Amino acid sequence: MPEFLPDESSGRTFAGAAKAVITPPVGYPMGNWGLRQGVARGVHRDIHVRAVVFRRGEMDLTIISLEIAGLTVETVGAIKAKIFQVAAIPSANVLLNFTHNHTSPDTITSLPAEWTTWTAWLADQVAGCVFNALNQAVPAKVGAGSGSLDDWTVNRQYPDRPIDTEVGVMAVDDDAGRPLVRLVNFACHGVADGGQYLEWSGDFAGEMSAFIESMLPGSVAIYIQGAAGDIHPFDWWFGNTASEHLHSHEDTALFGRALAIAALSVAKNITAKSDVRLNVASAPVQLPRHRVNWSLSDALANRERLRKSLGTYTGETWLDGTTTANAAEYHPELYGAGNNEVNLARNEDQPAVVVEVRGFRIGDTLISAHAGELFNELGAEIKAALPNDRPWVASYCDDYIGYISTRQPHEEIADVPVTEIVRMKKYRRYYGTTTSPYGPEAGEALVAVAVDVLKSLETD
Repeated sequence: MPEFLPDESSGRTFAGAAKAVITPPVGYPMGNWGLRQGVARGVHRDIHVRAVVFRRGEMDLTIISLEIAGLTVETVGAIKAKIFQVAAIPSANVLLNFTHNHTSPDTITSLPAEWTTWTAWLADQVAGCVFNALNQAVPAKVGAGSGSLDDWTVNRQYPDRPIDTEVGVMAVDDDAGRPLVRLVNFACHGVADGGQYLEWSGDFAGEMSAFIESMLPGSVAIYIQGAAGDIHPFDWWFGNTASEHLHSHEDTALFGRALAIAALSVAKNITAKSDVRLNVASAPVQLPRHRVNWSLSDALANRERLRKSLGTYTGETWLDGTTTANAAEYHPELYGAGNNEVNLARNEDQPAVVVEVRGFRIGDTLISAHAGELFNELGAEIKAALPNDRPWVASYCDDYIGYISTRQPHEEIADVPVTEIVRMKKYRRYYGTTTSPYGPEAGEALVAVAVDVLKSLETD
């Protein structure tokens, strides 16, 4: 164990927090919106890594938030190896969460050559941030509470359906009552800043953290992205062409500050304890492949036909009036060109994907941690299964594995032919289900394992 930490007295929990800037250089491709193919020309708000480290006895546990869309399995592995090297925290005790910010490098599913140097540097920055947090650990008091932020988000597939708008807040203070860290768990896609900008930005999560830190000087505010696979900000349900919100920086700031104010309100009423248990658990789950009703040859022929008829998009930024809700209808040449249908047919007979479902315990707070983009309804099912210890759900953890959809939309489009499913005006709202590599039963299997993992932590 590092020698710089204070002696651990019996019955005490220690905590420390830190942050660091990880903004990429300008002049590099923005990506993350297919309709934004230009390079970054500036920085609107620096992108950060934020980390908190908890220690109790011989156990260290860290929660890390990265204001980027996601990283490949190789890069995540390199980050965790660096953390173990400098801070001696094993990978099982690292909750690495992405805000899924779309105004960050496009390193979600692959690592383009131009980003290899930045991601190598990133691993050092993240590990250094964790080490800094550990180095600052002091006796701490920890507590949690919850509230709600209603009417700011929407189910982008089914806009009239109720959604989980819970705001989970964890408050960590030192013995003098000074705020060390505020952790906030909420579910919303990181798409508030739009593709009309060629500037790096932390999106609404960055705005939220900055606002809380300005109100609580010396603290670190960490956003933990929830089950946001089918959740958008404002009224950006797929097909809405009449939204008054156009992904402006002003929209983003408005959203982030509203979330910050809700979180600060919850934090005021939290009762903290000086001794909180720490534990981790995990179990594997098999996610069966998404099967389709068309052949690979039919999908390839359909894609070739679409490419010839639709052409290619080459714009540097979004055109005026574009939002994530209407982009596919305006630009089927990008979103409805048949590539997804080819990939599904090509992969449907591959073995099921085995993923690790993880659980964390920090005092009375249980956290269910998942890779990929978990649909909101699945997160709500995990929470509902433990009504007496209602957990947090953290999606977008570790490497990116795609969307995990609920069963209903799978069944609604099961018989739609390959030549029709690409019609964006009719079927864009099923995005997240049509692009999921997993079958309709995958979400149910994941929920069952997640609940078992959490229950094992309830009785530790």
